[in-house]
Amino acid sequence: MFKWRLKFFFKVSAKTFLAVALLFFLFLLFERVRGQIAVARYKRLLVSKGEKLTPKDIMLSDAGENGAPEVFKLIRELKEGAAVPNSYPPMKALTPSGRAVIGFRETEWIDYKATNNWQGLAADLKTNEATLLKIRTALNSPVLNNRLDFNLGMKMNLMHEAPAKSLTKWFGASSQLALHNGQPHDTVDDVVQMIRLPRLLAEDRVAISELVRIAIASIGETAVWEALQTDGWTDDDLAKVQAAMQSQEFALAMARSLEGERVFSDVTYDLLRKSNDDTYRELSWIETFYQDEQEKAWFWEQIPGWNKVTAVFKKQIYCRIWRFAWSHQDQRRSLEQHQHLIEIARTAASEKSSFSVQPTIDKLAVESINKNWYDKLRYPQSILTLSKVMNRAMHAETERSMTLCAIALKRFSLRYGKFPKSLELLVPEFLQSVPVDYMDGKPVKYHPNPDGSFTLYSVGDDGKDDGGDAALPPEKKGSNNLWNRKDFIWPGPASPEEVAVWRKESARN
Repeated sequence: MFKWRLKFFFKVSAKTFLAVALLFFLFLLFERVRGQIAVARYKRLLVSKGEKLTPKDIMLSDAGENGAPEVFKLIRELKEGAAVPNSYPPMKALTPSGRAVIGFRETEWIDYKATNNWQGLAADLKTNEATLLKIRTALNSPVLNNRLDFNLGMKMNLMHEAPAKSLTKWFGASSQLALHNGQPHDTVDDVVQMIRLPRLLAEDRVAISELVRIAIASIGETAVWEALQTDGWTDDDLAKVQAAMQSQEFALAMARSLEGERVFSDVTYDLLRKSNDDTYRELSWIETFYQDEQEKAWFWEQIPGWNKVTAVFKKQIYCRIWRFAWSHQDQRRSLEQHQHLIEIARTAASEKSSFSVQPTIDKLAVESINKNWYDKLRYPQSILTLSKVMNRAMHAETERSMTLCAIALKRFSLRYGKFPKSLELLVPEFLQSVPVDYMDGKPVKYHPNPDGSFTLYSVGDDGKDDGGDAALPPEKKGSNNLWNRKDFIWPGPASPEEVAVWRKESARN
C-alpha cells in the first residue's frame, strides 16, 4: 500500500510539475510576444515622427579631409616631459572665497611632490614643438570624425576620449608660458585651439563623448580666464578668441548625443539577446552601478558562499529568462524613456532654460528607479544617469555665455578705459546681443563694483538671483566647484593673502 501511494504521489507530482512548467513557459512566451509587438509598434510611431533609430540614420559622410585619425596618431607621438602633461602649471585655482589664483604669475608650482618651473615646461614644449604644430594643422581640417561604429553596441570603442582631453594640457601649458613671459599675442592660437578642441568629439553622438567635450570646454574657458588677467591685448586678438567661443554649442549637441544614445542602446539589446555571457556582464555592471551603498544586505546574503549561488542563478536562469521573455519589453521602455529625455533636451535647448525643464527631468528620473518587484525583473536598465547629462550641457552653455561677456568686457575696457554700467552697452559694438544665462533663460547678470572691478554671474542651479553672492550654502560642500555656490560667478583674482595660503596648501598636499 505504501509503495503504491508513493508511486501515485510521484506520478501526480510529475504531472503537476510539468503542468506548472508548461504554464510558466507559456507565460514567458506570451511576455516575449507582447514585448516584440510593443517594440515594433513604438518604433513605427517614432519613425513616423522622423526620429533616427538605426546606425545608418546617424552615420555621417565625410564632406572633406578627415583630420581625426591624424590627430590621434600624433597624440601618441608626444613625448612626456618633466612638467607636461602630468605636472603642467596651475590655471584658475579657486580659493574658498570664490576668487582664483592667477597661475601664470607663479614662479614655480608643486605637483606629484615635485617642484616644476617654467624653464622645464619650455623644454618639454620645445621637444614636442614639431608634433604639436602638426596636431594644430590636423585640428583645422574641415572634418573631424572618429567614425564610431554603432553596430557594435556596448562593445563600441571609446578609447579616443582621454587622448583628446590630454591635448588641453599641452595647449594650456603653451598658453600659460606665453602669458608668464608677457606675450599675450602668442597665446591667441593656443587659446583658440583649446576652445575649438571639443570639435574633435562633436560627431561621436554619444553622451560620454559629449561630457568629455564639456570637460574640455571648461578647461578652455579656464585658459581664457587666465589670459584676461593680463594687459597687452589688442582688440583683434580678443575678437578672435571671442569668435571661437561664439562658435561652440552644447545644448543642441547634447540633444543629438541622446539621439545617438538611443541608437546605441537599441543595438545593444539586439546583441544581448544573442549572448548570455554579454547579458550577464551588462546586467551585473548595471546592478553594481546603481546599487545603494547605504542599503543593508538581507540576512541570507551574509551566508558564506551566497554570492556564488546568486551569481550562478543570475547567469544561468535569470539572464536567460530576461533575454527570452523580457528583453523586448525593457527595450520598449528604454526607447520611450530616451524619447522623453530627447524631447526634454530639445525643449531646454530651444528655451535656453534649465530651470524650466528640471522638474520634468526629476520626474523622469524618479519614474526610472521607482519600480515594483515584477518591473525590477523586467526592467533592470535605468536612465537615471542620462537624466543628469542635460544639466551638464546647460552649465556648459552658461559658462560659455559668461566667458563671452568677460571677453567683451575686456574689449570695452581697452577701448574706453573702464567697464560699462550694463551689459547692454556692449551691444552691438562687442556683442550681437547679451548672452543668455541658460539656468533661467534670461540674460547673464552683471554689475560694476566701486573698486573698478565687476561682478558677472549666473543665478545657478536654484534659479534664484542672489545678486552675485559667491557664498557657499550650508548644505553644499566643495568650494572648488563654483556651481556649489549661491550664484555661479566669474571669479576675480585672489588677494595676496589668499595666494599665500594656496601656496602653503599646495606644498603640503
